[in-house]
Order: sequence, then C-alpha cells, then structure tokens
Amino acid sequence: MRSKRRILFGCYAMVLAIVGDYLLGFGTIGTSSDPDAYMGIDWNVVPDWRYAVSSILGFLCAAMFAYAATELLRVMEEDYKLQSYMLYKIFKVANWSGILYFAFIHIGICMLPVVFNAGMEATGDIPTAVAMTIRVLKSIAVPMAIGFIACDLFVTIGWIGMVVKGLIPVKKVFLVCCPICGIIFGQLLNLIAEGLDSGTESFGWLIMYLVCAIYLTKE
Repeated sequence: MRSKRRILFGCYAMVLAIVGDYLLGFGTIGTSSDPDAYMGIDWNVVPDWRYAVSSILGFLCAAMFAYAATELLRVMEEDYKLQSYMLYKIFKVANWSGILYFAFIHIGICMLPVVFNAGMEATGDIPTAVAMTIRVLKSIAVPMAIGFIACDLFVTIGWIGMVVKGLIPVKKVFLVCCPICGIIFGQLLNLIAEGLDSGTESFGWLIMYLVCAIYLTKE
C-alpha cells in the first residue's frame, strides 16, 4: 500500500475516535444555571452501552493510528531528513504517545460515567454518585494529564514549529490543523450547544494527518 493510503489510516482512526467521543461526552454532563443543578452541572444517566462502544472504538482507533503514525514518521525521516530537529523529535514522541493514549483515554474516561450510573442505581442520590465518580477521577487524573501533555500539546508544538520553520512542505495556513486548535474550536461550538466539543480534539488530529497525506507523500 502506498504511503498516502497508509497515512490516511490516521484519518480513518480519528473518525472512529470522533464517534467514540460523542458516545462518551454528548449528553452526559453539562453546565446549568438551574438552581437545582448540583455544583452547577446537569448530571445525566446515559446507557452503559455507549461507553462500552466508545472503549472498543478507542482500541480500534489506536491500532489504525499506529499503522498510520509509523508510516508518517518513516516518510518524515527518509524523505525529509528531520531526525536531527528537536521539533520533529517532539512530534515523534507525541505520535508514539498517541498510540497508547487514544486507547487509555477512552477506557479511563468511560469509567467515570459508568461509576456515576452505578452510584445512581445504588443510591438514587446525585451528590453521592458524583462523589464516587470524583474519587475514581482522582486515581486517573495524573496519567490523563501526562498523556495530554505528551500527546496533544507536544504534537501541536512540533507541528506548528515545523510548519512555521518550513521543515515540511506545508502551507503556513495549515498550522491550525492540530489538536489544541481543535480543542479551542470545540469550546466555541459549546457556545452553541453544550457537548458539541466532543470529538474536536480528534478532529484536530484528523485534519493534521489529512494534510500530511496530501502534502508529504510523493505519489
């Protein structure tokens, strides 16, 4: 299979991730001005099957992304000789981190609403269910934060730096095609409706890999 098609598997992987993100996040919680909302948030019980499917999609995404990432890094090293550049090394670390992080993030976060659902089923009390959820969150918060830095933040720094410095033949307008810019875009979508930001981080990865497939391959 040609390099372009292999790298495009990163886009297909992110389509799965976007679906998984919406299954996980849309309608689960949302800010509320209702005086009865606990901690200013609407807490909703959502069917557990959504989180099970999201977890499966996370694993499939990670496998497909690994296939695409190894090809993209090979192209960058063999065709563009980027091995010695620090920006590329940061980009490379982020992509390798993503192979693990995309599976973990779905599994880790999917645990939280399932714990909330279990708490609501057992007690019927939102504060108790939320306390249970927060306790689980504390146990996975550190690896989630490290994963975000090593994956989304590093790849954004590496990508923007390589585009601005002209290390790869990509137009500077495409420097916004990265995960952090996707997250910022998602926050703007939240102004329209709560939960629309689900999937925008993955969308940032999708368009970055699409740009790479178009501009970095020679077919």
